[in-house]
Amino acid sequence: MENSEKKAEIKIGGRLKARMISGLLVLGPLVITLFILKLIFAALTAFVLPLIRPWLTALPESVIVVIATIAALLLIYLVGMFTTHLIGRRLIKMGEGVMMKLPIVKSVYSASKQVMDTFSASTKAAFTATVLVSFPHPGARALGFVTGTILDPEGRMLYRIFVATTPNPTSGFLILLPENDVTFTDISVEDGIKMIVSGGMLAPKSYAVKSGPLAAAEQAAAAKPE
Repeated sequence: MENSEKKAEIKIGGRLKARMISGLLVLGPLVITLFILKLIFAALTAFVLPLIRPWLTALPESVIVVIATIAALLLIYLVGMFTTHLIGRRLIKMGEGVMMKLPIVKSVYSASKQVMDTFSASTKAAFTATVLVSFPHPGARALGFVTGTILDPEGRMLYRIFVATTPNPTSGFLILLPENDVTFTDISVEDGIKMIVSGGMLAPKSYAVKSGPLAAAEQAAAAKPE
């Protein structure tokens, strides 16, 4: 009787633990995202509030905060629109140049910009495929991203492969390899980046090997009737 009760308690405890972990895995990313967004908007509203509060003294504080939030969103939009123009890009580069010369600010700004650039759409678009390469020694397999091709002195086509470090994908190694030494996979670039950032914890259960662009083009040419 006692053994059955202990088994029942262990079973209930195991279920409770599993469900708690599942709940944390679901809510954890959401809480972190909301926390980061809260910090960003708090910083922006803290910047905007002192500017608009003297003009809105007759309004309640809650209304002023709402107006400050709307002004912060408008500021983000205007900055984004400003960066799409040539003059705006030049001014931003000048500002970044000044930031990169300040001793302490340089390290913080550089690291923050690298992280943001890693997850930007333009960076993902620069990666055309997720591949596996033999690195750092024969027999090992490292996840890499194709960034383009280059011709060697003999005119052979080589793939430019970026092998990112984990969990920080802003650094890594650039490897030049012929297609025979590159294993193309069906893993999307987004899933590949998730694998790098999570240290392999967020990864597909399986992957398939597919032909590289050069081999696929050769196969298509060979299949055409003469």
